[in-house]
Amino acid sequence: MRTERDKLNAKTLALQLRMTESEYRLQEDEETCRILVVTGGSCTFQRGDASLLVTPGCVLLLGPGGGVFQQAGHLAPELIGCRFPAAVLTELKSVMQRDFSPLFEPDDPILLYGPVQWASRLRTLLNLMRSAAGEPDCPGIIYLSLLLHYVDQECKAERQTARPRNETVEQICAYLAANYQQKFSLTDVAARFYLSPYYLSRLFRRVTGQSIVDYINGRRIEAAQHLLETTDLNISAVAEQTGFASAAHFRRVFREMMGVGPSQYRKSSRG
Repeated sequence: MRTERDKLNAKTLALQLRMTESEYRLQEDEETCRILVVTGGSCTFQRGDASLLVTPGCVLLLGPGGGVFQQAGHLAPELIGCRFPAAVLTELKSVMQRDFSPLFEPDDPILLYGPVQWASRLRTLLNLMRSAAGEPDCPGIIYLSLLLHYVDQECKAERQTARPRNETVEQICAYLAANYQQKFSLTDVAARFYLSPYYLSRLFRRVTGQSIVDYINGRRIEAAQHLLETTDLNISAVAEQTGFASAAHFRRVFREMMGVGPSQYRKSSRG
């Protein structure tokens, strides 16, 4: 006979979404929570009075309820994530002595920026969850507990820095994420959004916790990870396609962000 934990485990599922239309509606659901990682394109998420611009590298935490995703830009948004019953949070509180329920309030979606390595770790766990979905006794809740641990740590870190929301910065993030292959200067970006370079630099760092250069490089490294995982392009070609000036610069930035070089990353991702 299946226990209640087995039933909850069976309902803890990885998911992948590529918006084929400009709008995607989440069904109203009183018991389902979601963790979503944006891997491509940008979109807005609307729930009640809350509206968030979600860009690549961001992670969206959704408690029970519906909502609407709308494409923001010329690239179709792509998201990976997982969904799970809210009752799982009660189960994990009992087992782990940690309460993750404040992360999934019905009327309070949470958007996390997070560093590239953190987002990469989440994507790895989600891909493992998805690949194990067809296996008997797939340990969905175990994968979920690891995801919640990393999400909770980042949420606490961002709250400690008290980062404010700013619609202009969100629009800049969406623009940079959609055009990461281009060469940018701070002056170019500032002029496009009618800001002074000095003000933009301070504002962007205050809101996102990183510089514009670091944000652009983050999006380039995420794109490079995808190419390293899914193609046999050589390192120079990957560097060129993701907007780096040279293979040497690409290798240096990749190692700084990921802790390993691109060749080693490719080997381990296919291991």
